Formats: sequence, structure tokens, C-alpha cells
Amino acid sequence: PFLAAEFQLSYGQIGFLKGVFSGSMSLFQFPMSLLGEKVGEITVVGFGVLGLAGGFVLLSFATSYLTLILTFILAKGVGGGQHGLSSSVLSRVYELSGRRAAMGTYNFAGDLGKVSLPFILTMLINIWGWRHAVFSLALGGVAVGGFLWWMTRSTRRAWVAPQPVKIEGEQKGRWGIRNQSGFRFLLAIGILDISVRNALLTFLPFLLLAKEIPLGQVGFALTLLFVGGAVGKFACGVLAEWLGIIPMVMGTEALTALGIFALFFFPSGTVWFLLPFVGIVLNGTSSVLYATVAEIIPSASRSRGYGLYYAITLGSGAVAPLIFGLITDLQGLSFGIMSAACLALVTIPLSRKLNLKEHPDS
Repeated sequence: PFLAAEFQLSYGQIGFLKGVFSGSMSLFQFPMSLLGEKVGEITVVGFGVLGLAGGFVLLSFATSYLTLILTFILAKGVGGGQHGLSSSVLSRVYELSGRRAAMGTYNFAGDLGKVSLPFILTMLINIWGWRHAVFSLALGGVAVGGFLWWMTRSTRRAWVAPQPVKIEGEQKGRWGIRNQSGFRFLLAIGILDISVRNALLTFLPFLLLAKEIPLGQVGFALTLLFVGGAVGKFACGVLAEWLGIIPMVMGTEALTALGIFALFFFPSGTVWFLLPFVGIVLNGTSSVLYATVAEIIPSASRSRGYGLYYAITLGSGAVAPLIFGLITDLQGLSFGIMSAACLALVTIPLSRKLNLKEHPDS
């Protein structure tokens, strides 16, 4: 809103900025993963943190709509590679056991940032205005990135990605993914999962307003959803260690659909109890899926495998709100919300097709 007010942006321009923000992160996932194989994953992650923070430092000096776009491309393009590369490093550290719990903890930490940093930024904006607030927070990001870079320098060699090994009979263009069937179904589930999540996050505020929840309380309602999501990423990662991948995916997706139906049909007074639960199951699936990528891709090819997975799923997540927006414009908010719930159910038969028997490192 502060950018829109200062630069007099239309809704279309704001939507395009959001698309650039998400699209840059998706577009650079795979190239950054390949670069990580060449120069080291931690090296690329370290430069990515500095690039992300540096992009927001430049954002605080933006003077036009074009400079906003360029700073977003720099920040998310350079910093976006950390998703796949960090997941790859983490999966190898926990190669033998505990991978899903570790991945859930990692995702939980990311969601803590999503909850806490906007809150801090809002307080700083109220005190200093958006430019000084963004500059100060971004400068702190540069300092944190430099500190983490210094902390990991002694162990960086141990985390360099092993070079992909060509396997006899492996076709070109597979990027080292030997379990093609498992990866295809995992990718399909990931695309549907993030599409449902982004569609609901986009249109949930309008559903809450339609249920006559005051505008001032919508922000608090979304916070409940995000807190539940952070808990879900950790809890579902741990539960997947005990229950297994397929039961967890089927369970969380079924409960996600049930939760969306409940948000739509139940009275507005129940929303405050439903939102944390919906957040848990809505975000919990992602931790299970991220850890499963490592189950079907050899460790030597894991950087590119994660890069490919994140690039496609995040790209799909960026497009999903546009598609659901068109559906909602044509058929109404009720149809759009119900469509998202039904889409979550499509993942259940797909999850039964996951073939993890061909463990790539066994």
C-alpha cells in the first residue's frame, strides 16, 4: 500500500509487481541450483542472502515504477535459489534418518520470519516511514547474511554438492532424476498443493468480509492462519517420520479440503477456531513433499532436482491466483473457494501413485 500510494500505482501495476516478485524467484531456481553444483551450494546461498537484502536496500532508494521492478528482480532472482540449495544441503546432512523432521523445522523457521518480519516492518514504518524502515531492515539482513557466511566458512567444503554421476543407460535430459514416475506424481501434487494454498490466501480476506467480519479484524485472522501454518510445517514433518509419506499427504490434503468447506459453511464466530487448524493442514503438506524430493533423487543430483521442483511449483503458485481470479470473476466468490477445496481432493488419488520403491541411493 505504501508503494502504491507514493508511486500512484493501479491495481494492475500492483498485480504485475507481485507477479515479478514471485516469478523472479521461480525463474531463477533451476539456474541457481546448477550454479550451486559448480561453485558450492553454501556459496550460492550466501550470495543469495546478501543479494536479497541488497535488493531491498536499493528498493528504499527507488524513484520510479521501473526501478521497483528491477530491485524486485534482483532481490528475488538472486535470493530465490536458497530454497532448493538449502533443502539439498539439509537432505544430505540427514541422509539416513530424521530428514522429514529436519525439513519441517527448516520450513517452520522460514514461516517464523514471514510472521515476525512484517510485524517489525510495520512498526518501523509507523515510526520512520517505509523508505527508512525498509533500508534499516535490509541493512540488518546484509549483516545477518555476512555473519552466517562467516559462520559456515569452515565447514563449506563438506557441503559442496557432489558432481552428478552419469549412470549407464540414463537418457539425456533427465537431470539425474532416475525415478521419473515418482517425480512426476510428486511434482503434480506439489503444483496442486501450492495452487490451493495461494488461491485460498488470495481470496480468504474477501470470504471473511463476506461473512461480515470487520475489516480491522481480517489482518488478525490471517495471522492466525499463518501461525497455524508455521506449526503445521514443523508438526507434519515430524509426523511423517512416524506415519509415512502417503498417509500424511492424503490426510493433510483431505483435512485442507474439509477445513475450506468449514470456513465457507460454518458461522463467522467459528472462524477464529478454524483458521489455525486450516493453517496447519494447508501448509503442513509442503514439508512432507520437500523431504520426499530427496527420497527419489540421488544425492549427487539433488541440487538440480530441488531447483527443478521449486521452479515449477513456485511458478505454478504464481499463476494460480490469476486463474482462480478469472474463475471467481466469472462464477463468483463461492464457486472460486469451493473450486480450491475440490482441487485439494484431487491430490489424494495422485498420492497413491507415488512410487518410492526405487530409492536412488539404495
